[in-house]
Amino acid sequence: MSDRQSGHGRKKNRLWILLIVVIVVLLGIVIAINQGGHEQEPSTEQTDENETVDDVQTAETNEEETEPSEETDTGLEFPYLLDDDKIQIDSLFQYSGINMDAQNEECEDVASLQLKNNSDQYLEKAEISVELTDGTAFSFEVEDIPAGKSVMAFDTANTAYDGKTGVALIDATTTYSSDAGLKETDVKITSDDNGVQLENISGDVLANLKIKYHCVMDDMYFGGISSETEVAGLAAGETTTVDTSESILGDAEVVSITY
Repeated sequence: MSDRQSGHGRKKNRLWILLIVVIVVLLGIVIAINQGGHEQEPSTEQTDENETVDDVQTAETNEEETEPSEETDTGLEFPYLLDDDKIQIDSLFQYSGINMDAQNEECEDVASLQLKNNSDQYLEKAEISVELTDGTAFSFEVEDIPAGKSVMAFDTANTAYDGKTGVALIDATTTYSSDAGLKETDVKITSDDNGVQLENISGDVLANLKIKYHCVMDDMYFGGISSETEVAGLAAGETTTVDTSESILGDAEVVSITY
């Protein structure tokens, strides 16, 4: 009887041990699941934070892209051709100093134009109008430019230019000549430290000579408006020095002689 009770007790103890082991295993699984869930939560929060930062950076980038730059007002591009490509405008710029196209007035940051006569003719006169994109207008006058020559002209009203605003419009009224020139078969022109000399090589008397000239700086005419002087008469073989006193900023270059 005692042996039977003892075997029954041992069997009951084994069941309790097995039950405890099962409970411990289940508890371990539950704890592991809970810990895994908690470990994943920061990762989810971090992902949300990263998405928020990315959204902010994207929004800032889009704002930067939509903001206008400081200089979007470029206007016309240079060089700019007009008058059937006979005139080339190389640039619009600022100049400070003596404005030879405004009766030698002092100027600061005045609107200035660099122009080239692309034609094969003598440019007697060009009246050039420039309008900026903000409505500001400039006027330039260019005279007596031989074919292929370049000139710097200045606003005749001595109007300043900010150097940034784009050009909306350039227009020109021009007159050309195929006869004007230096009369090289009749008159020889030389230059030295004493000025410009004319020698009559025609063999005849030349009377009432009108000489037009430009001031030259860096191989370019400085000032759009030409200067003019006269010689009453020049005997055959005679040489005379031309009055080029209006060329106050550089050397004088004769561009035209008529008589």
